[in-house]
Amino acid sequence: SDRDAAEYRGRGCVHLDAFCWVKRDSYLPQGSQGLKAVTKYKLGYDPVEVDPEDMVRYARERPAHMASYSVSDAVATYYLYEKYVHMFIFSLCTIIPMGPEDVLRKGSGTLCEALLMVEAC
Repeated sequence: SDRDAAEYRGRGCVHLDAFCWVKRDSYLPQGSQGLKAVTKYKLGYDPVEVDPEDMVRYARERPAHMASYSVSDAVATYYLYEKYVHMFIFSLCTIIPMGPEDVLRKGSGTLCEALLMVEAC
């Protein structure tokens, strides 16, 4: 598929995209799946926000504020991954015979089918 062609997958490392977890497993409505909304609902705090129209001006006039905005996004992504994604995906890998990247990216129907196949054997 197009998605597989755009990704490199290797045996030596795993790439788990937290957004894949948000889309399938966070149970947040479609309009609330951006990093700011997920941080607020799942981690319980409001991250630093900057209006996209102000970003270029702030980069010139307030670089420290833009740096804190960037760090805020990185911290939110890290804690979202640590709190929800990592253990969830690797726990599923212990009962579903797929690698973590596939467990994260496959649909829940495919995962359920794989689990049923394991249980049937």
